[in-house]
Amino acid sequence: MMLPYPISTNRYWRNFGGRTVRSAEAMAYKDEVGWIAKKERLDLLTGPVSVEMTLHPPAPKDWEKRQKKDYQWALKVRRIDLDNAQKVVLDALQGIAYVNDSQITSLSISLGQPFFPDGGLMVIVSEDVVWGVPA
Repeated sequence: MMLPYPISTNRYWRNFGGRTVRSAEAMAYKDEVGWIAKKERLDLLTGPVSVEMTLHPPAPKDWEKRQKKDYQWALKVRRIDLDNAQKVVLDALQGIAYVNDSQITSLSISLGQPFFPDGGLMVIVSEDVVWGVPA
């Protein structure tokens, strides 16, 4: 499923009264992820899960010009760090795609092309066939 471009971890967490809590922006992101999952009819998995992600940075307005100058232009597009994107999305999917992120037994994230004006994150959550219950 395609999710919105993740917010920065710097904007995701807030300290309040000595506790670390999700910010209002983080709650809005999690709510949006929940609505998308519901629309996609995503099931809540209870066993071991595999998560694959591809981060698509927002496409700059001058991408055609950049593409003509440098075939690696997409690597230079401003974007969130992959590890930060991963943390935000894994937290947002908790309670929606899986009960707890401790269920994750396989995890991958890669950088995709900046195809979309606002960016996005493609995520696939599935039962982990290696750690799943044998048939």
